Amino acid sequence: MKIVNTKVMAALLGASVLASAPVVAQDKSGTNKSETELELTDSGKMVEKAALGYRLAEYARANEDGQAMLVAARILKGVSLRDSDNKGEMVATGSGKADTGEDGAMVTADTLLDEAATFAADDDDLLDMIEETRAAENRGAVGGAIGLRRWVPSATAWNVDFSARGGEPLVIAAQRDSGTPVDLQVYDENGYLVCQDMSHNVVLKCRVDPAWTGPFRVKLSNHGGIGTGVQLVTN
Repeated sequence: MKIVNTKVMAALLGASVLASAPVVAQDKSGTNKSETELELTDSGKMVEKAALGYRLAEYARANEDGQAMLVAARILKGVSLRDSDNKGEMVATGSGKADTGEDGAMVTADTLLDEAATFAADDDDLLDMIEETRAAENRGAVGGAIGLRRWVPSATAWNVDFSARGGEPLVIAAQRDSGTPVDLQVYDENGYLVCQDMSHNVVLKCRVDPAWTGPFRVKLSNHGGIGTGVQLVTN
């Protein structure tokens, strides 16, 4: 008679039970939003950094402050953005005829350095620092956050769909060009509003902590009477 090792038998039986047990699907019927704040990924931190740079640049423009604009440019030097074929769609939200315009160029460290040089005027020391910064290598990680730019006509919403991983925060920042009011809203796959920034500030930001992997819709609504270029950055 063969003697069976009881520990081995127990392990085999346990594995058999686990293998035959039905897989319980995750409940995705509610709001895709974790109750706990998740740790930011490197790409999420990059979006936060971009938002900071955009906000400082707006302050610099309002005050024609070359030094502040230089600092904003240095912040964006540490942000690496990649393009995406997913440009989203424009949906009319009003009955008026939508105006037309160009998407325009992405706001980058170099474009902010150009503005800083304009504000610097005859300040040779500041101009030297601007050129030193321009010559420095970008510090952002390769393949970082996604950067998109579109012209959003008046009374129009720009909808862009993204997929986010469960357990990794989704961070969205948007910057408008003109003074027209723009709102930022984020919806999950079930249509629940999970974040919004209705401040009408030049720079808008949202963060969502997904409970599971799934699609999200970013909606940027131009409620004003004129169109505007909008730059969208997300991880």
